[in-house]
Parts: sequence; structure tokens; C-alpha cells
Amino acid sequence: MPTNFLWGFFYKAQRETEYDMGDAFKPYRIVVSEGFESPHWVIKENHEYFKPLWNDAKAYIKYLLTDKNVTSKEEYGKEFWGDVVLKKSFVFEFKTCISSELLAAFLNEKWVSGFKSEGIYKMAILPSESTGKNLNIYVFDGDKVNKYVVPFVDKGLSTEDYDDIIASLYDENIESYSVIKEYVTNYVYQYLSPDVLIVAQGPKYRNYKNLICNVPEKIRNIQQPNSSQDLDDIAKIVLGEDEDDYIRSIDVYNKTIAFQNLSNMYRIYTDGLLEYKYLHGVNSYEKGSKVEALKRVLEFINHREKLVSGVDVYLSGIVEQNGYYSFTFDYKFNDIAVSFNEYTVNNKDKNKLNHAITVDANSQRVLSCYWILKEFKTGRENLMLNVKFESLFDDIFNLYKDISIKDFSVKDINMAYEVKFSTESQSLEPVWIVETMEGKRYVVPMQKKPPEV
Repeated sequence: MPTNFLWGFFYKAQRETEYDMGDAFKPYRIVVSEGFESPHWVIKENHEYFKPLWNDAKAYIKYLLTDKNVTSKEEYGKEFWGDVVLKKSFVFEFKTCISSELLAAFLNEKWVSGFKSEGIYKMAILPSESTGKNLNIYVFDGDKVNKYVVPFVDKGLSTEDYDDIIASLYDENIESYSVIKEYVTNYVYQYLSPDVLIVAQGPKYRNYKNLICNVPEKIRNIQQPNSSQDLDDIAKIVLGEDEDDYIRSIDVYNKTIAFQNLSNMYRIYTDGLLEYKYLHGVNSYEKGSKVEALKRVLEFINHREKLVSGVDVYLSGIVEQNGYYSFTFDYKFNDIAVSFNEYTVNNKDKNKLNHAITVDANSQRVLSCYWILKEFKTGRENLMLNVKFESLFDDIFNLYKDISIKDFSVKDINMAYEVKFSTESQSLEPVWIVETMEGKRYVVPMQKKPPEV
């Protein structure tokens, strides 16, 4: 199964040198709720409701970007988002705030100044607040919440359709959650994001599978006798049509594959790490826009997608630097995140990586890249794991003695498979990843169900 490329949402890989950024993109997750103290369901990408819900959301984003048919607008502070998620809602979450500039490029629309938000980090459709032919849309950019009143999309979902979706989710055997604000009454936004999904009701233990993680076979085989064909295959994938321009080498002592010409250097390490560097200086005027830089990054990743298999790749962060942009991407397997936390680069720099892919780029080219190449498949172990919120918090304070309970903040809590540095096969079990407002990440093992006596 080919790898899908996402950008905090989904990017559909293409073969052209110039990518149609409006082709398709999808949110990191969709959360559906009937309201306060009712179940909150995460709609996975393979669920029948994902596509119709996302098609409606894209149409509403176009309304907002172009200021088309928007009848009124109101602005609130960021704390208001906590009120939104306690209502009957359909929430679309991105892993990072997607700027208005990028949204316009993705949807092939012109962005007008009427769209007051800095971008979209999370968006909520509230058909329950409909009045006649209009409904309310809330956009949270991380700093403020904007409310827009817009008409229902032609041939889109009606109020009755949204109600039917909620009714049918009650009948399905899928995991449900609560939001943290329903249980923590003295929340302060600086310390606690109100829409963090938690398990506070229902069974204490849920069943999960382990995940088998390997270095791609061709990289593992490169040190074996008669591996020249594997080296040729890797060169074709990494270098493409330019493979004849590069000097190839295998450093037997350091067990590293290297391709280099006058402008570019690639190294592949035995743990599967691909390192790329552009060897010339760059001019600040080449920085360009985020859209142009992201196109270069997606070209780079997509041309080498055969190096990994079995996972989806999504954009998890964008940081503007002096003269270039930094993009980070991460993996998802069966809609569960795959985490890299302080993964040590096995080179002279000994850098610590926190993402599957880290790329620096400007409008003209990719400047550097660290890409941890791994293959994944479902294991055979059945794991009964404790998913209760209170157990997680007991564990995190017991595990990390330096955390101050008074000052501890929570931006998000996710279940993930954590990958450690290894040149061998790894069996991964789900862990908790707790992200703070300050950008720190804490890894907490999940408690296993004790054996029955």
C-alpha cells in the first residue's frame, strides 16, 4: 500500500514537478460531539462520514477565505474555544496552524482581508446553532476565536444530516472520549487546553496491537555480499534522473551510504536515517513565500516516498527562520501517531530529532533534511492498556519528579508508538505523549492490565 502524504492534514502525492496544492488535504482528526457531558468521537479517515464532513468543511473554508456569503463576524478571546467544544459540534483539528496564505493555495482561492483569522488551527461547524438557512462556523487560530455566520452549502449536509450522523455514532462500536473541561472546572487556558480528549468514563482498559518497526530492507541489505543491486535501487530512488552525476560510496567502518556531487550530499545510516545537505551558500532574497518553500519540500519528499512504506506522513509544524522556513513532518499508522522523542542522530553532530522528517527550505530548493526511514506493520500482540485520564496523571508526576504540579500545562494528549534509535527490528507498544504549552513533550508508558489470578 503506498504511503499517503499529509500536511497536518492530507496531501495527495502527484508526479508532476509542480504540485497542485489545491488537489486535496485533510485534517489531523475530526471530532464529533452531541455536547456537554455527551460522547466525543474521533472520526478516522477510513470512516464513511469522514469524506462528507470534510467536503462540507472545505466549502465553508472557501466561504471564509473569499468573504463570500458571510453575513456576520464576531471575535472572542482564545478562552472562548472552551465554550465551543462543549456544544453539539463537528470539530476539524490541524496539527499546526495553517496560515491563510497556505489555505488559499491549497483550495485555489484568493484570500481577502475579510477573513480576520491568522489561519486555521481548529474549526468547528455548529449546525445546532442554525437559523433558517444559515449556521455558525468558529475558527480558532491559537490566539483568538472568530465566529462567522454563513449559509448552508448547496447540496451539502443539512441540520438533519448532521443529527443523523450523531445518532448513528451512538450505535457504532467505536471509542468515545470526553473533553477535559467537562471534568476540570478550574481550568485556566494558560495551563490547560480545554478540548484535550480524555477517557473519563467507560471501561478502564482498551485493546491495542503492538507495532513492528524496521529499517527498510534495502538499507539493511546494503552491507551484505552482492548488495550492488540494492545500492543501485537506492540511488534511483534518492537521486532520480540525476543518479549518474553522483559519486557513490559505502563507508564500511561507519556503515554509511553516501552520494555526493558538487552541490548536494546524501548520507543514509544503518538506523535508516537519511541526511541531506545543500553544499552551497544561499541568498536571503531566495527565501520567498511559505507556499513556494512547501512546494519544494513536497517535491523532495514525494520523489523519495518509496523509501518508506506502511505509514501516512503529515505536516506537524512550520517555523519561519531568517532566510528560509523549517518544516516538520511525522508518521501515523492506522490513525495512531508514531513519535520520535530526542532521537539521536548517529553522526558527528549528535543532533536530537523530535520528528520523523525535519526539512529546511526556501522558495528555490531544499537546504537540508533529516528523515528517519522506517517500515511498519501490525504486530500479533494483544495489549489491554489503561486509558483512564487520572491514571495517566498519577504516572506522569511519579515518572518526572522535576515537574511542578502548580505550573504544569497541557496543550494536548495523544496516544502514540514511540520509536527509539535502533538498527534492529523493534516491537513498539502505545505510550502517552503529553505536550505542554511551552512545547515540551513527556512520554509516559501506558499501564497494562494485570493478569487475572
